Amino acid sequence: MITKTIIKDYVARKCPYLVSLELEDKTLVALLKKSIDNQVQYRELVAEEKAEAFDNSDDDDTFDLYEVLKDYPQLKKEILEYEKNAKKNAAEELIEKYNDNQLISKLSRQYYENHYGKEKCARCDIDKDGNELLDQNEILGLTTRYINDPNVTVVFEGQIEVDGLRARFDVLIKNGDDTFELIEVKGTNTVFEHPSKDGVKDYDLDSKIRVKYLYDLLFQYYVYKKAGYPIKEISYMFTNREFELTKLCYPVDRSELDKLFIIKREFNHKDGTIPLKQYFDDGLYIYAPRETLETIENILDDIDRISKDSVVEPKKQYWCRKRPTCEFMNMCFPEVEKDPNSIFKLTNWTTFGGYFDRVKKQMEVGVTKISDIDISLYPMVKKNGNPSNAYRQIEYQRGDIKEKYIIVRSLIKEIIERDYYNPEIEYLLFFDFESFQYPIPLVKHSHPWKQIVSQYSMHIVKKGYDLGKHDFDKGVGGDVTHYEYIANPDITKYENPSIELYKTLKAQLEKSGIDPYARNYRVVVFNKNFEKTRMDDFAEDFVGLCDNDLIRFVNNFNDNVVDLLDFFTSGSIYCVDFNGRGSLKVVQPTLAADQDVLDFYNKKLPFDLTYSLDYHKGEKCLVYNGGICLDLYKSLLVRSHLNEQDIGPSTQDLLNEALAYCKIDSWGTVIIYDIIKNIYLGELKIDAKEV
Repeated sequence: MITKTIIKDYVARKCPYLVSLELEDKTLVALLKKSIDNQVQYRELVAEEKAEAFDNSDDDDTFDLYEVLKDYPQLKKEILEYEKNAKKNAAEELIEKYNDNQLISKLSRQYYENHYGKEKCARCDIDKDGNELLDQNEILGLTTRYINDPNVTVVFEGQIEVDGLRARFDVLIKNGDDTFELIEVKGTNTVFEHPSKDGVKDYDLDSKIRVKYLYDLLFQYYVYKKAGYPIKEISYMFTNREFELTKLCYPVDRSELDKLFIIKREFNHKDGTIPLKQYFDDGLYIYAPRETLETIENILDDIDRISKDSVVEPKKQYWCRKRPTCEFMNMCFPEVEKDPNSIFKLTNWTTFGGYFDRVKKQMEVGVTKISDIDISLYPMVKKNGNPSNAYRQIEYQRGDIKEKYIIVRSLIKEIIERDYYNPEIEYLLFFDFESFQYPIPLVKHSHPWKQIVSQYSMHIVKKGYDLGKHDFDKGVGGDVTHYEYIANPDITKYENPSIELYKTLKAQLEKSGIDPYARNYRVVVFNKNFEKTRMDDFAEDFVGLCDNDLIRFVNNFNDNVVDLLDFFTSGSIYCVDFNGRGSLKVVQPTLAADQDVLDFYNKKLPFDLTYSLDYHKGEKCLVYNGGICLDLYKSLLVRSHLNEQDIGPSTQDLLNEALAYCKIDSWGTVIIYDIIKNIYLGELKIDAKEV
């Protein structure tokens, strides 16, 4: 049976093996093989890849198990049973309880119940008692029944089968003239691409449908026409990026749903506005700026050929690595995970000197090892003149370099003397934000999927500091002082935490003797795009909502930001174990695990360096990655909005866990800087080739 999931995966991956698994419903085997742990690792990998690509898009490409299971409801029971027995800590249990994966679907159904009356609406995926149906035949039967029922106008979550094709729909509306309107509900607000001028997107003008959404709806339309259901109109229903809460309740008051959702039946294509149905009928989707897209008929022909093959073997190809990395890659090629010479490990990000198209071409001619890549395809330096990490990777795997590190001392000197180690600078503020986002606003002055900062950790380091006199646990000593903040959802409720967060930050600077409006300090972050964008958002969104002096402080704080990542994007320091990457979660543990580094700091520090950088220390470490930190805070907010604070662990205990996690992040940046500074000063000797 060909489903929407198979179509989407085929378009995204071009992978016959993945399609063959799904055609035989072997998805369950793959999902169970790595279960929840695999999903956590996968989300971390995608977040890391996005950070390396400096992708600030609010479009989420991560693998969604629940979305897949809509096409495989018969597998859901076994998956849910597996999840039920999976070991979880208190934070993960809270997240599972309050993270609603189907929130937008529920709200969209309420929207149509408001407009047509609840008695005119029917769901095909639940029984008469409201229990979820897991049997495909029951869902198909209810779909037929409700479509033919004259008392039902709006049908939810149904599916139609014809000629070995099964397409499920979110909403199908009967028009009264034997035709239907097909509505695809998306939890995002980035269904359409928006043209930009000078890097600023024009959200009033849609230029094309995102490819991953295009084939989703196109397949449905094709199946319903083939099955004899005439579709008169086609619509996308998605969240309004400008929506704000006016009635403070969770999730959204029914009277606000018309403002929350946007329903689009047309968009601007090339030179004019065109209805979606005409767009599909005319085949205008075939053309895109960078590639020729396939017709649905061609895709179905390809899948049919795959289904007839007696054996389909996994094949290493460019699409396995295409972001986000395929969730089944380690199952197909388990050796890749531990093979630094695999072509999948070559950095593809242009920031580090990588190129997707060059990897693709090399793989098309059978190259699977970095050492076999034609090195002439990769310049030694990037366009800005800095060394290329991709070139370094190839050098190492060819055996051209024996030392563990490559250091470009002139570049280290340039960055340190510019941003850290000059007479103007008296303080370095090592800083890390944590934020949350949600399909709908959870606090005032926010929008769907808007990133809201709720927490930070900051180590203030004075000139002439001495880490040997610092007490990590207490966060004081050696002219290094730790400060932190996290909003308490039980106290803030629907108030936006950003104002109090920045007020606290300003007060902590003043307490440390720092003039918040001065230029004698630098705010040290890792990958500045995230922190700077959050501060830009605040300065833009909160004009008139807070004191102008606070906005002036945030702007100055933002102007003082410098980026530790510059050392690694410039190629000034490269380690073979970076594998071409440069994210915090790669750089910090790699440097800290170096034996020369450990020997240097274990003699210098009054505490164990490894202990202070360990996200997993102790059985009570509930927050051990950024995904949990993000999900925990928004789950606490939802729990507070539902007045269920007394259910589960105390809010303050969980917030303390989030604080401990964030502290390790900002401390990690202190250590990275200190390592580089001591290499620059000649105090720390490592196994390095200097160029």
